[in-house]
Amino acid sequence: MLFADARPAQHQGVILTDAARFSVDDTDALVAASFACPYCLRTPTHATFNLDEPNGSAVSCRCDECQGSWVVAVNVGQAMRLAIAPPEGLELEPA
Repeated sequence: MLFADARPAQHQGVILTDAARFSVDDTDALVAASFACPYCLRTPTHATFNLDEPNGSAVSCRCDECQGSWVVAVNVGQAMRLAIAPPEGLELEPA
């Protein structure tokens, strides 16, 4: 799929669903990079971790710098890694 303009609109809720790409034994830096803003590559300002999904979880992210919002799906193992040993530099808020 091609996008003419990948920048989010000002003050508009843009949701991009992605899947986390890290192993449970990866370093904190690699785990945190899975949640980087897809528009400006910054660490999300807000990251809300939802553990209520039956086959994994989701992290809803927001970047105040570029006004972007996105969701990153995590599998069961990744969700356990985030719950037990969250990466340094990524502030996860419970849903």
